[in-house]
Amino acid sequence: MPEEEKVVQKPKVLLPEISQQEIEEGKTMGILAYIFFIIPLIAARDNKFAMFHTEQAIIIAIIAVGLSIIASVLSFTCIIPIIAMIASIGLIVFWIMGLINAIGGKVEVVPLIGSWGRKINLVK
Repeated sequence: MPEEEKVVQKPKVLLPEISQQEIEEGKTMGILAYIFFIIPLIAARDNKFAMFHTEQAIIIAIIAVGLSIIASVLSFTCIIPIIAMIASIGLIVFWIMGLINAIGGKVEVVPLIGSWGRKINLVK
């Protein structure tokens, strides 16, 4: 008798339900979040779309700062700064993807790291 295979599914990230009107009202602040996230954090606290993209931008910034610190501290090695540089290129790609999502009015998490912001509730 064959054993039953268990399918393990990763839990999906719960995305906020955002109306089209709220997307249109928060689009400028959502775009601005990827340039300077403090402004929408202060000026658009009640807009779910702006806060979603602010959260995505904050997680990218936190990881970028962490990579910079690690690369600086371990700069005496050869491999760590190279890995940090490659990871930084990946973060730039994620930043561009988030910016394109904000411009397009999409509520999609940035791959690999975007769900972290939702899990730790960076922006409430």
